[in-house]
Amino acid sequence: MSPPINPYPGLKQFLFFSLSLAPSAFLAVLIFKYSVDLPQWDEWSYVPFFEKLSHGSLTFGDLFAQVNEYRQFFPNLVMVAVGWLTRWDPRYEMLVTFLVACFISFTIYRLSKRTIVGDRTSGLLLFLIANLIIFSPAQYENWLQGQQLVYFIPIACVTTCLLVAYSGLNAPARFGICAVLSVVSTFSSANGIVCWLVVLPVLMLAESSSRLRARWGIVLGWIVGLVCSAALYLHDYHKPWWSPKPSMALSHPTVALDYFLAFAGAPLALSNVKLAVAMGLIMTSAYGLSCYYLFKRRADLTLVRRMLIWSMIGAYSLLTALMTTFGRLGLGIAQSQNTRYIGFSAFLLVALVFLLRIINQDLASRSESGRQSIWFRWVTVGLAGILLALQPFIFVLSIDRMRKMKMLLLEAKASVLFINLKPEPVLIRTLYPDVKSLTQQANVLDGLGFLRPRLIRTLNVQEFAAPSQSNPADYGSWNQLRSLEDGKRYRASGWASLPYRGEVADAVILSYQTAGGETLMFEMTRPREKLAEVWYRKRDQSETWQVWFSTDQLPAQPVTLTAWAFDANSGKAFRLDGEFQFPGSDPKRSNENPSSIGLR
Repeated sequence: MSPPINPYPGLKQFLFFSLSLAPSAFLAVLIFKYSVDLPQWDEWSYVPFFEKLSHGSLTFGDLFAQVNEYRQFFPNLVMVAVGWLTRWDPRYEMLVTFLVACFISFTIYRLSKRTIVGDRTSGLLLFLIANLIIFSPAQYENWLQGQQLVYFIPIACVTTCLLVAYSGLNAPARFGICAVLSVVSTFSSANGIVCWLVVLPVLMLAESSSRLRARWGIVLGWIVGLVCSAALYLHDYHKPWWSPKPSMALSHPTVALDYFLAFAGAPLALSNVKLAVAMGLIMTSAYGLSCYYLFKRRADLTLVRRMLIWSMIGAYSLLTALMTTFGRLGLGIAQSQNTRYIGFSAFLLVALVFLLRIINQDLASRSESGRQSIWFRWVTVGLAGILLALQPFIFVLSIDRMRKMKMLLLEAKASVLFINLKPEPVLIRTLYPDVKSLTQQANVLDGLGFLRPRLIRTLNVQEFAAPSQSNPADYGSWNQLRSLEDGKRYRASGWASLPYRGEVADAVILSYQTAGGETLMFEMTRPREKLAEVWYRKRDQSETWQVWFSTDQLPAQPVTLTAWAFDANSGKAFRLDGEFQFPGSDPKRSNENPSSIGLR
């Protein structure tokens, strides 16, 4: 009896294809929800670019200059252009990063169609697994920082080169395009030079000419391009003062091996070092066995052409892991779990997905290896099961971290907006280690109109208070004011929210009313991290902020104290329910001008 015929084969494939795109669509929603319009860390180094561009003095040397170990000339071009067009909203840079990831996914899809035989549905299932890895929220820092474009350009160049190498173009065109893309990769990220190393074997195999001279010509030309790129990269190169010595990896080989494996296993480790080492050992072992199988079947050129592409993509991740081990080992093995590095290591896992499938198909086609094929199939099914079983945990944990990152960035943004009025240094250092430099850069951005909202330059809360507010109790309340034992310090506490956002307030401002009717700010705090875990719907049952202040911060005469919830996105303050009458401080300060009082 013949098997039943599927009357809707096209519909089934369409559903699988749509499902394979779900990870990217889901990630797009997360980026939109948790992104913040605020530069972070090295992004602040772009401020001089915009300042010079506004004066017409931006030069090639500025864009080519070394930043840490990077010469990210091509990402600089993209980010300066996008930043200038959007008045530097980093969320557009995040969009560009996401689109580059989509392009990488597309090249993976095209490569899979050229290397995976069999029905299209199984190929789409592999593509779905690859997209779960590529668009995983586990690398949430890469998705929520605009500057992380530098981590995606090199692998985009690699996968594009591999597509070009197996295209119908003639040999000179393939060589030229791949060489240009390798230059772009080199001057995009510290690991960009790896592109030269992993593309060459595929480019040589793609050379259909049997002439040895033609193959050696490719090798010689490629070596010349590699050497020239490396020489230009190292010209006037200076090792950053904070960068660990590469020799540490040689003097501590066991620790270096742990770092290397933890780096490789990070996409499946949930930031757990021990789990990362275990996963890294499994993945590198699987990769090594795949390479052994490739060597064993090297006489089968069709199989070699199918496997070599994915072997080189895996080599890209492992060579990057090796470079990072030598460059970062001195910072501690925990540093290998930096979520940004998943943008590099994830592609070892992507490569294994397709390598194991190709080996499985090859074993099944060989009558003499039936028992091996069954054994290998069970192993691959088990590994795929582990990968899929970890996804819910990875997604839940990563989404929670994205939410926390957004909360911290909004709190830091509130401090940036008050940066000329002595903000909280701890929060400022979550964006940039040098508070003085950040103050200068923030004022430059504000002058260019690239900071949204503008910096707040007055202590008078009425000047940045929301124009209308129906009920202060909707935004929170100031519940308690307690004097400490010395009588000079007080503890204020309450809860504060932004009901139209459904989130805890980004900051809480304390103020006093002067005899002249002004409402002057004298202290600012943020929701405590532990208490802010309470969801918005429980706000009326929780205390989400507290702050200590001194009588030295208040005028001598009696004043009325009030509290305000602050929204960093709009730069507006909303009055909280409740107020306290303060009897006044030291009478010796009665002639002091209250408007001169600033933030602690």
